[in-house]
Amino acid sequence: MTELKIKLPDELHQKVCEVSKMQNITIDEIIAALLAQKLFRIIPDPYLEERAKRATGKGFSLVLSQVPDVPPEDYDRL
Repeated sequence: MTELKIKLPDELHQKVCEVSKMQNITIDEIIAALLAQKLFRIIPDPYLEERAKRATGKGFSLVLSQVPDVPPEDYDRL
């Protein structure tokens, strides 16, 4: 593993410390997870990009065609 020293604004450091205590996880784990999440948003995944190119929407339409056309139950209404 690589050790990295970063500078954070005091307020951001305070917030990450609070989250660390509330979630019972280390600050390192929080920062690593958030960094990975951000990188996956920025850098496209070649596998998913290839799958997206092949998508036609036919499978989605097929699944939707099997959903009954009835009003939702009371517990499921917006």
